[in-house]
Amino acid sequence: MLAIAGFAIVGVLVLGFYGYVFLQLYREHQRVGALEKRLSDHLVGMDAENESESDSPRKFTKDARHETLIQVGVAIGGLVGIFAEIGLLNQLVDSFR
Repeated sequence: MLAIAGFAIVGVLVLGFYGYVFLQLYREHQRVGALEKRLSDHLVGMDAENESESDSPRKFTKDARHETLIQVGVAIGGLVGIFAEIGLLNQLVDSFR
């Protein structure tokens, strides 16, 4: 019974990890599409005002670090969940022998 509960919990964690990964891929796809549109608008217009439009480097670096730490934490958590699920499945198979 404990193995089944553990399997269910780890399964939910793994599904959550995959959901997070697919969400990040979708966001990145949206971001790249927006960047391509901005680039094409900029190239067509060649406006000097568009070039001066930028965030401060410190804010961008802080946000990038924060997002990178979150992504690394989720990736490590997902890998631990996958290995835990493999271990639980191994124990479950061994219990039937």
